[in-house]
Amino acid sequence: MRNSCLGWAFAGLIWMGALGCSRALPDWNGTWKLNESKSSIAGPSFSMTISPTGEYHYNNGAYSFSFRCDGKEYSMLNRTISCLQTSASALDTTSKENGAKVTTAHWELSADGKMLTIGGTSIQSDGAVKSKEIIYSRTSASTGLAGDWTDLKRLKSIPALSLALNERSLHIAFSDGGQYMDAPLDGSDAPMRGPGVRQGLTMAISPRGPREFLTLRKFGGQIVNQGTLRLSADGAYLVEEYWPPSKPDQKAVLVYERQ
Repeated sequence: MRNSCLGWAFAGLIWMGALGCSRALPDWNGTWKLNESKSSIAGPSFSMTISPTGEYHYNNGAYSFSFRCDGKEYSMLNRTISCLQTSASALDTTSKENGAKVTTAHWELSADGKMLTIGGTSIQSDGAVKSKEIIYSRTSASTGLAGDWTDLKRLKSIPALSLALNERSLHIAFSDGGQYMDAPLDGSDAPMRGPGVRQGLTMAISPRGPREFLTLRKFGGQIVNQGTLRLSADGAYLVEEYWPPSKPDQKAVLVYERQ
């Protein structure tokens, strides 16, 4: 999950008191696919800074951590990361959870310094290994690995959603990896579950009328972003908007179509 996690959508609410028993309930259920041409995500995919003493600091909006490329393990919430500098323009990282390796990555800067390729593997709970490569474009006036980096295909990585709503909770499932959550309709935090999900990732939803609700995502108890999700009047679209609390101008707009 850029993210993904880091680009996710969550939807659903039955508000019986607002609708009344005699009126039809909005239909949130079904499969929803992102319309890339109508969607946008502001801000970089992640930012990297490097201190004068060689400490790297990574921030993708959902979580942040610091490390050095000295082969030692550094904490990043419920995981650790170690790094080795393989050349002036490349490094290799390994992350572990409870002492077990969960991801590896090779970071390499292009010769002109404008592009950054990160390729690596993730090890699933069943032992299966998945490979992935993402090419990022520099979006800041910076040099080396430091700067703001954006995945130009970030919208393509957002999976379709399957929603199932009842009077108490919303079941949300993502089509490409077995990730899901069951969010109560009372505003309490619900954990995301499934392969590759970082422990500590939660979502809360609260009603704001029969066709809209508020969303609040957290990681490790810290607020990542807040937003809204609306069902169109004809029930054909879901529109999710979210933004970091400290950066309301960096708003993402994701438009999903009913399949």
